[in-house]
Amino acid sequence: MFDSIIIIIFALLFGSFLNVAIYRIPRRESVVWPGSHCPVCGSSLKALDLIPVLSYLCLGGRCRYCQSKISLRYPLIEILTAVSFLMVYVKWGISMNTLAGWIFTSILIIVSFTDINEGIIPDRVTYPGIIMGLCLSPFTLGIKSAALGSVAFAGIFLVTAVISRGGMGGGDIKLAGVIGAFLGLAGSITTLIISSLAGGVWALVLIFQRKANRKTAIRFGPFMAVSAWLVWLYGAQILDFYIGLFI
Repeated sequence: MFDSIIIIIFALLFGSFLNVAIYRIPRRESVVWPGSHCPVCGSSLKALDLIPVLSYLCLGGRCRYCQSKISLRYPLIEILTAVSFLMVYVKWGISMNTLAGWIFTSILIIVSFTDINEGIIPDRVTYPGIIMGLCLSPFTLGIKSAALGSVAFAGIFLVTAVISRGGMGGGDIKLAGVIGAFLGLAGSITTLIISSLAGGVWALVLIFQRKANRKTAIRFGPFMAVSAWLVWLYGAQILDFYIGLFI
């Protein structure tokens, strides 16, 4: 219980940093300097303004200085980070797998929300993500599996992009490289199956609601990210369930 509390506090604080990264990286701003400030009035935020979740609740979801509305996304990402980090720790305990899982989770959260908000998956996240996945792989799935997964999965998306003549974005290709480096080839293929099914269902929902048509571009990054995270934690169980459907 004590370990869980410490991890939750750490993850909430780290989730606050991820919020900064999600906002600043697409704008090519430093995630370190200047300090946190209101994007509307520019006022520097004090320590009491930066307490994860609680500050948002105490301030009623508004800036202390200009009263502009603060997006609900901020506390949600902090909570999402805390829950995700705790689930990884419960699965792997104190191990290199947990460290790799936390890094992988952070990357996936950033790319998901930058894709949702801005429609881009930044190179400043994916390129270091591939390197970190490969560097951690000797302690997790093995360097050969990581390298093969990264090259093969990115290659699948590259071929898809060429065949579809731009139907698949460059950011998705690089994200596939990150996922392959952390999951290997088998995990990447499982991720592809799950994300394709989820993305297809979402597209049908949008078409049914007349919010999209067959030519509407679907931001695929979040589907890849959620699927990859589930495979990281429950890949074997998911694969067994999928195979069981056909046996």
